[in-house]
Amino acid sequence: MNINKIGIYYFSGTGNTKLMAELFCKQFKINKINTDLIPIEDIIRKKRPVNIDKYDLIGFGYPVHAFSAPQIFFDFIYYLPKETKKKTFTFKTSGDPLFHGGATSLIRKKLKKKGYLVFHENLIVMPANIAIKYNDRLIKQLYNVAQRKIKKKVGEIINEKENLQKNNIILRVFTYLFNSMESLGAKYFGKYLKTSEFCTLCGLCIEECPTNNISKVKGKIFFGKNCAFCMRCVYRCPKNAISNRFLNFFIIKEGYNIQNIIDNPSIKADFITNKTRGYFKHFYTYFISD
Repeated sequence: MNINKIGIYYFSGTGNTKLMAELFCKQFKINKINTDLIPIEDIIRKKRPVNIDKYDLIGFGYPVHAFSAPQIFFDFIYYLPKETKKKTFTFKTSGDPLFHGGATSLIRKKLKKKGYLVFHENLIVMPANIAIKYNDRLIKQLYNVAQRKIKKKVGEIINEKENLQKNNIILRVFTYLFNSMESLGAKYFGKYLKTSEFCTLCGLCIEECPTNNISKVKGKIFFGKNCAFCMRCVYRCPKNAISNRFLNFFIIKEGYNIQNIIDNPSIKADFITNKTRGYFKHFYTYFISD
């Protein structure tokens, strides 16, 4: 396959998957391959046609939501034009290495129905952005490991090396069970979002929402039932004025801005070592694996 131009379509809520898409793009360009990055929300929100023909290779990126992909990513697959055996690679971001399978089989199956043949799949572990805030040293370490892994994976993709992730029966069952539940849960999460007295009606949340779920009604911010559970509105609010009536435990109190941590030279990337014990012990295996 002669690769001259690549299109990477991705969805990112609070920046993890966007950063990974940018790392893939950077490495492809180092290898002198023109690469475009396209946020899928631009297509969903504006109902733009997807121009696949100009690309020799397509990449798809998404965050893991409840063992699966967010509903907005499945909606995007619906928008894709039908192809005939178009070669494709995928990457997903997750807060834990345990999500190595599961969603990949479902995504692979749906893409195949549209004529996109996945030959290379990747899991990139990034910090969790709900409920639990990872240590800043771990966050930076995860990003550094991602840079190394993506450099290697890009070489494999260019050389058309097959790398399909294993999907054991347990992960597949969890994926199919939680896929529908995630969509329903996201709607309820969005329904119970609210703004505090600190809201200035700046409209940033309306502008940033990937599903057009937020609007201004009679001088107040209104949240609908089409939430993607991406947390973008919550963490990008300049006044920290968005919370949830009943599910506020999902929101990290300190907020989430991975770029600030990556750019801070005083933060060391040395949280996990071969001597690490407890919950994060299994992350070390991910770190040293290819």
